[in-house]
Amino acid sequence: MTRNKNVGNAGEFYVLAQLAQRGYIAGKTDDGQTLIDVIATDEETLRTVNIQVKSTLSEGALPSWLMSKKNEQEHEGLWYVFVHVNSEEKLPDFYIFHSSEIGNRIAGEHAAWLSQPKKNGEPRKDSNMRQFIPTAEELEKHKGNWEKMFEGA
Repeated sequence: MTRNKNVGNAGEFYVLAQLAQRGYIAGKTDDGQTLIDVIATDEETLRTVNIQVKSTLSEGALPSWLMSKKNEQEHEGLWYVFVHVNSEEKLPDFYIFHSSEIGNRIAGEHAAWLSQPKKNGEPRKDSNMRQFIPTAEELEKHKGNWEKMFEGA
C-alpha cells in the first residue's frame, strides 16, 4: 500500500512540476477529498481546470491504470492526467484525457467484464474497482497534450 501511495504522490508532484514549467498556476488539493487532485489556472486567460491524477508503474507493453466507480461520472471541468512512471533515470510519460473520454468507457468495459463468467463458470462479483487500458494509438494521441486542457478559453 505504501508503495502505491508513494507512486500516486510522485505522479501528482510530477504533474504540478509539468504545469509550472509550462507557465500554469497549479496547486494540490487535500489527499482523497474529491475527484480533484490538482487545480490549474492559465494566468493569461484565467481558465481553470480540475485534474485527477492517476499513476502507474506498469511494465507491460501498454500501461494501465486502476480507477473506481466514481470515475464513471463525467464532469465538464474535469481532466485526467495519466502518469506512467518510468525508471528513476527517466521522466514519466503523461497522457491527458477529458472525463468525457473516460466515464462511459470504463463503465462499458466493466459491464462487459462482469458479463463474462469466470473460467470455472461462476459469475463475477461486482466491485468498485475499474481499469483503464488505452490502446497504443490513444496513448500516442494524448501524450503530453497539456494545452488541450486550456483550449477554448
